[in-house]
Amino acid sequence: MAGKVVEGKKKEKRGRPSLLDVRKCTLKGDQVIGIRSFSELETQLNAASTTCRLAILYFHKARPCRFISPFYASLARKYPKVVFLKVDIEEAEAQDVTTAWKIRRAPYFFFLKNGKLVDKVVGIDSDELETKVKLHSRKQARST
Repeated sequence: MAGKVVEGKKKEKRGRPSLLDVRKCTLKGDQVIGIRSFSELETQLNAASTTCRLAILYFHKARPCRFISPFYASLARKYPKVVFLKVDIEEAEAQDVTTAWKIRRAPYFFFLKNGKLVDKVVGIDSDELETKVKLHSRKQARST
């Protein structure tokens, strides 16, 4: 069974999300949150940072990522205190996100803690991905 994907609302406003937006943002464990705009991504990352949670940003493309996507969803169920975000680089609405992160190919996994990039995985290596999720989620547990 694939993980639940929560599709966010497309926001019209540009710029940094307000504190009210961050408070409205619900970071539920055990699911992958679909990101469709840069402001939505900022809201999710700010909420993760505010709650001192590790966030993993996954840039994917349908065909090359068909094997790793179900595994990524299983990691979301296994590590409910980690925020799992997913951006489809082929989706027209998400082009501002892929441009800002300079993504040209997929998959990319970026690990962010307190708004800072702490690690990344490039390619379809499920062992490396899980090792880094385990490593950084342990560091998260110690720092909270």
